[in-house]
Amino acid sequence: MKKLNIGIVGGSIAGCSAAILLGREGHNVRVFERSRSGLVGRGGGIGTPGPVLEALIEQDILDSDFPHLSCSSMPFIIRKAAHEKHGYSAWEMPLNLKAFHWSSLWNDLRKRVPDEIYHRGYQVANAIPNDIDSVTLQFEDGSEADFDLVLFADGYQSLGRQLLFPEIGLDYRGYMLWRGLLPEREMDDSAPLGSKLPRLSYSNLPGNLAIYFVPNHDGSVEEGNRIYNWAAYIPIPESELSEFMVDRDGISHSGTIPPGKVRLEEENRLKRLMQDNLPDYYGEIIGKTENTYVQLIYTVRLPAYHQGRLCLIGDAGMVAQPFTGSGVFKGYNNIKDMLQALKAYDRIDDALKHWGSEQVRIGNRLLALGEQMEQAFIWNSLDLTTADAKSTEAWWKQAVTFPEEFTYAADE
Repeated sequence: MKKLNIGIVGGSIAGCSAAILLGREGHNVRVFERSRSGLVGRGGGIGTPGPVLEALIEQDILDSDFPHLSCSSMPFIIRKAAHEKHGYSAWEMPLNLKAFHWSSLWNDLRKRVPDEIYHRGYQVANAIPNDIDSVTLQFEDGSEADFDLVLFADGYQSLGRQLLFPEIGLDYRGYMLWRGLLPEREMDDSAPLGSKLPRLSYSNLPGNLAIYFVPNHDGSVEEGNRIYNWAAYIPIPESELSEFMVDRDGISHSGTIPPGKVRLEEENRLKRLMQDNLPDYYGEIIGKTENTYVQLIYTVRLPAYHQGRLCLIGDAGMVAQPFTGSGVFKGYNNIKDMLQALKAYDRIDDALKHWGSEQVRIGNRLLALGEQMEQAFIWNSLDLTTADAKSTEAWWKQAVTFPEEFTYAADE
């Protein structure tokens, strides 16, 4: 197949991954990122299965010394009489999960994308197919550019998805993700967390909290220099969102409230809620955290990943719940599979047809995983106060089944 001129809309994780891999295959790539400044400083801690991170390092998509920490188990914890401090856990699931900063990931990817092909401050207004073999990108400044193939990697509120599937919107799941970062040095004792990633159920309301260490902002993984990264899933009715999503400056937000902008009265209310429902140790971590932020949880299910020469990758495609830990996997796997398809077929359209059907299949499996975890973690959790190791393990294995393509469970 001839080398293609490819436009990538969005210069975040999926967009940079695509630019790196496609460029190495000799394709002519241009990336259009709407932000005029860099994306450093966005996002908090994230995790991905060990094999995914290993593949990224092996293929020199990430540095060999990329700063990360290993999470080796996931204890299911709840506050219980005689266990008020650290909580009660009957069973821990073995994990193979690597934890790191979103900004560290983006930095490593971005430096592998040549500056001359990474265009900042370009807001795409439209994408117009020309017959069957090219696409014109139109920008808000009135300029245009033609490509053999366009990949939209512009996140969960994707313009590309709106153009391809205007009838499909975001599906709000009935809860938010409230997040924060706290330096390890702020706590007297960090030993209870160690290399674990606890899943804590609340005492008196649906929901779940995850917490784990990530490296500090300088990349240090040394004990005492790490950062607590916590994420609290808390139900909030859709009817209350318009009021809740107003920040401390009176500005309304859709989808997210950035760090330091959650209204103080709401932040303090949420801190009290967590301190009432969590073991004291974890409630103290949340209570000490400043500049928290909010993400509403949505999913998206799609019938296809492309139409003609317009394609979706990363969260521009299907969107699963964050606790699946599938974000990095999608951003990498979507483009890895596309490259394999382009090599296997003589015609671009045949390659995209095969590629798209495979992405839909995997996307549906990740959504099924997210829905299972949603029930287990949010709406239909096991009563951990009366559970023993055998019943907890049996409940989890019945409630959640990882697809063969993706898992962060470790072999026992």
